[in-house]
Amino acid sequence: MSSNGSTGISSNGSGKKDYGSTSYSQVMVDVKDAYGRGDAEKSRLLHQLKNEMGSHTHAQENHMTGGEHIKSAVYGGLDGIITTFATVTSVAGSGLPHSVILIIGLAHLVADGLSMGLGDMLSSQAEADLANHERSREVWEFENYPEGEIEEMVELYEKKGISTDDALLVVHTLAKYKEAFIDIMMVEELNLMPVDDDDSPLMGGVITFLSFMLFGVIPLLSYLVNLIPGIDMSPETTLYLSCFLTVVTL
Repeated sequence: MSSNGSTGISSNGSGKKDYGSTSYSQVMVDVKDAYGRGDAEKSRLLHQLKNEMGSHTHAQENHMTGGEHIKSAVYGGLDGIITTFATVTSVAGSGLPHSVILIIGLAHLVADGLSMGLGDMLSSQAEADLANHERSREVWEFENYPEGEIEEMVELYEKKGISTDDALLVVHTLAKYKEAFIDIMMVEELNLMPVDDDDSPLMGGVITFLSFMLFGVIPLLSYLVNLIPGIDMSPETTLYLSCFLTVVTL
């Protein structure tokens, strides 16, 4: 029995591949690692393996596994740390006591975090509603006047430099599969991505809120530490430490 590197793939005497405990997601990680290292041969082998595993396991994982909410996390975290730092420095400049600065900072953190999270959720839901509405319209148009939709797609591909004959061949082939045709039509004509049923505007909002809170509290850490009995930093030291923590995090 032979094995294949970090993926843990082995083959038995009958020639059948044994995937062992290797998961589809782990193979995807290895694929991205091969790209990062510029290892074309490993990438080719892993893609073959990925395709074979997909046929056996019916895996339906996204190409960017776990990355669907990265934008929300980065956006929330960046906004949280910068706006809270701006609030802390502006209030600290007025010479107010540490406790007052901390209260104002925490109030801003919670209020703005809720606003950011709710805004992310509502905007994502609005985008999904728009995409679903436009998709329904495209479905109706395709069912009632398919020739018009096919002609539009041919023109779109011609604008990309594809010859008329090739465009007709591609579009007429796609038109045999209504769902796929509509999804591609939305992207090419409307610049709208079809809505993924697994996407959750609520989850995006929650991640934005949590990221905002997690990173937004960093400029306040020095003021929180000052509440510990026996620790009494000067206002200047507390502010400098807040600046240092913020810069290091960014």
